Amino acid sequence: MLTSSHTNLAKLTTNAPDGGWGWVIVFSSFMIHFIMDGITYSMGDIYLEPMLTNLQFSRAYVSAIFSFLESITLASAPISTVFTNTFGSRTITIVGALLASFGFFLSRWWTNIYYYYLTIGIIGGIGCGLIYLPAIVSVGYYFEEKRSFAMGIAVCGSGLGTVVFPFVLPWIMNRFFSNNYKDALLFESVLIFLCIFFGLLMIPLPIEPSEQRRLRISLQKEAKKQVKKTMANMENENQQTKQSITEHESVPFLATCSNNVINEQKHLPEDRRHTTISFQNVPHNILNGNAVNKIEHGWESLSHLSSPYHHSVLTIQSIPLYQGTLSRISLPNKLVDDIHLNDIKNRPRTKTTTATIVVNEEHTEPLAESIMSSLIEQINLNLLKYPAFTLFTVSNFLSSLGFFVPYNFAHDLAKDSHVEEAHRKFVIMTIGFSHCFGHVVIGYLADLKSVNRLLLYNSTLIITGFATIIAPYSGSHILAHIIYASFFGFFSGGYVGLTSIITVDLVGINKLSNGMGIILLFQGIATAIGTPAAGAMRDAFEKHNRPFFWPYFMFGGFIVLSGGILFAIPFLIRRDKNKKKSDQLPSNMDILSHLDRNESSHT
Repeated sequence: MLTSSHTNLAKLTTNAPDGGWGWVIVFSSFMIHFIMDGITYSMGDIYLEPMLTNLQFSRAYVSAIFSFLESITLASAPISTVFTNTFGSRTITIVGALLASFGFFLSRWWTNIYYYYLTIGIIGGIGCGLIYLPAIVSVGYYFEEKRSFAMGIAVCGSGLGTVVFPFVLPWIMNRFFSNNYKDALLFESVLIFLCIFFGLLMIPLPIEPSEQRRLRISLQKEAKKQVKKTMANMENENQQTKQSITEHESVPFLATCSNNVINEQKHLPEDRRHTTISFQNVPHNILNGNAVNKIEHGWESLSHLSSPYHHSVLTIQSIPLYQGTLSRISLPNKLVDDIHLNDIKNRPRTKTTTATIVVNEEHTEPLAESIMSSLIEQINLNLLKYPAFTLFTVSNFLSSLGFFVPYNFAHDLAKDSHVEEAHRKFVIMTIGFSHCFGHVVIGYLADLKSVNRLLLYNSTLIITGFATIIAPYSGSHILAHIIYASFFGFFSGGYVGLTSIITVDLVGINKLSNGMGIILLFQGIATAIGTPAAGAMRDAFEKHNRPFFWPYFMFGGFIVLSGGILFAIPFLIRRDKNKKKSDQLPSNMDILSHLDRNESSHT
């Protein structure tokens, strides 16, 4: 019996701790969000001016450094998902921290904008992308009943980091680095390196896909050894039985235990070839012995194994006793589907019955092929066949065009508006602070049964867009900038938190990973376009009274448009249902239920 395997498998059923070491995981996730988002969201506020001065390039070129970091971080999320499921949250967090830290470290040693595209934008972006997903999912594995609360604490690190970094880092740069931004990049490299420590705290649970994969591979190897051992013992006992019959029995009969067990069948595909062991015309008193016990012992040992392997077939032809014997063997669902009782109902009860059992042999897909196939599955563009989801993806593309514009140019806008230099940092800090509250408050509202989540989501986008549009009119007083920043931060934090929830409403929980993979990919592309384009437009209108008016108006308008078009989603869903295509759509249509509930309450 595979006693150790049974023990490991029992662990897989363990519930999420909902506390204990889970709070250490929450702390690790909080600190990762604090460091990574604090750096990412404050890059434009801290580095735009000194890089414009040192690199002697336009805002379009310099802001592209920040947009590459942000966009590649988003676009690499599907890769991070596959790697995390394969290797685990702890390993991928450590690798991502090493990679991002190395990118920022390299940026210290050469002042060249194209070099920054590589070190900060690409290397740093991929590293940050690898870190983010494990920081989220590790909390989800440790909590069930308290998951929303724990997740809320963890992601609050993002807003707090956006508050702290624009205030603390310029002071450090002035105090210790003589306003040399390259030394500040080296300091941030050290901070990112600290994420390795927080990654080490992420002790994996048996329920994680990476742990199940590791155990499955171990069970495959163990099971293969057990099957070979069982078959060899059966063959030896059969040989002894034949000798015993030859010596003591006078009635000749045929007792065959195929020595051609390894006899591959040429007419079948390679992955379905099998071998046959058979007992034909063997008397009851012979078959009711150790051979049968050996068969049962082997099958009970393998009863919990379930995974895609090549097949070998064990065929037992005997008297009706074995129908009952086989039915008592505990097999997993995967193997139950592969048990075939051939023509049992059509055969007389007194005749021999054939039972064929498929024994799964080890078949481990090469790691590189497994990762590639998982990545292709992760970015499954077939979801774009659903008009409602396609419209939602377009909305996310439009909103992401303008989302990072206030983050990257808040300080620059305050400077153009002649806000006192000492007060300019308060704008980005306000965005970060209000972002935390928006995420929590709007997330709470979205959980209320009386609230239409889609309507709430659309409203947050529209208000965020209008807050962006009016920002250039804030004037020279810091209070006006704080007001627009508060609205932008609060409602943008809300729609960021609702994105995954609306995705579940549209495609169902089982396709959340695929749906978010597509959305994050398009968000990354849009982010790479939006920030440099806004910077180029600002330079083009430099002599204008409000140089940022047209950039903010255009990209704020995109955010408003992204919310407005989503009001068509219920219509698209109903249209498809009216065309009797509901069987091709996800069954979880919570948006419609919320919409219908609201409509009925108004009538």
